[in-house]
Amino acid sequence: MAKFHVVYFGSNDVPVDLIKPILAEIDADMTIRRPTNDAEVIEMGKDADGIIMHGSVPLTREIISRLTRTKVVARTGVGVDRMDLRAAKDHGLIICNAAGCNSIEVAEQAIGLLIAISRKLMRMNQYVRDGKWRRHTAELHAYRGRVYRIQGRTMGIVGLGHVGKQVAPRAQGIRLNVQTYDPYLDPKLAEKMGVKMVSFDELIATSDFISLHAPLTKQTRKMFSTPQFKAMKNTAYLINCARGGLVDSDALYDALTAGELAGAALDVTEPEPLPADHKLLTLPNVIVTCHTAANSDESYADCQTHAAREVVNVLSGKGPTTEIKDPWLLAEAQDEGFGGV
Repeated sequence: MAKFHVVYFGSNDVPVDLIKPILAEIDADMTIRRPTNDAEVIEMGKDADGIIMHGSVPLTREIISRLTRTKVVARTGVGVDRMDLRAAKDHGLIICNAAGCNSIEVAEQAIGLLIAISRKLMRMNQYVRDGKWRRHTAELHAYRGRVYRIQGRTMGIVGLGHVGKQVAPRAQGIRLNVQTYDPYLDPKLAEKMGVKMVSFDELIATSDFISLHAPLTKQTRKMFSTPQFKAMKNTAYLINCARGGLVDSDALYDALTAGELAGAALDVTEPEPLPADHKLLTLPNVIVTCHTAANSDESYADCQTHAAREVVNVLSGKGPTTEIKDPWLLAEAQDEGFGGV
């Protein structure tokens, strides 16, 4: 009989060959479960010393209170907006995520979306697919709209955490000036990175591109809504590869149709999935991808093995390396605010 029991909550494509050798280091076995409701999470997890969570399985206060044997829950992703961090703290349950394991992929997608939306690449691709090839005509310019040089413009990054720190140098690499709003950022780090720290209001008013990389909390939900869109440059673009709930979708649609900003590129939306007839999808200056910014073969393997390693670290007494200590998230657990957010 194994010394420890680990339960994996997730999909059908569990990379057992990656995870089991790591768990074997502490004589831990693993069972795979696919709960469909809170009661099943409790029933399937009640005998687990550690839990690996893949996907959007919730972790409410009620569930946490019933998982009395569980010492650690490790996410194979980064977001923990469906986990009650205060309850976990109250019950001594360690929550870990895969912070940093897919930051490169998300940063690459953010920059890719920035270029695609501002250079109107999707629009021009459709133009060619429609059988047109007119490079210098009034028809083309009317179809595409105005295009501006990216170099020399300003990118505003909301949240300079694991992902934001990867976005900044890539933005600087295409000669953007980079500024950030992050109330928890060490000014010395910002200075070292060549990133200007500004207030939330200043970032909104002065950025040509705004890229969101903050977690979804009670305080950050709909942090971009009507007042923020009205304060943005009407030539500015919004990029969101963080959480859909950071943006008020209805207000975004209204702002785009009113010409209050130039466009939006979204890897995440609220709701998800976005209905095929959603009004945002009718706009030519919107790009939407299906919450895949973090995806690559490398990041998938890294996230899975990292979660397994964190379970081993906790159960063996070594302690976790990525226990949730994000100040944005911890502030919410303590009912604190976020300055201008």
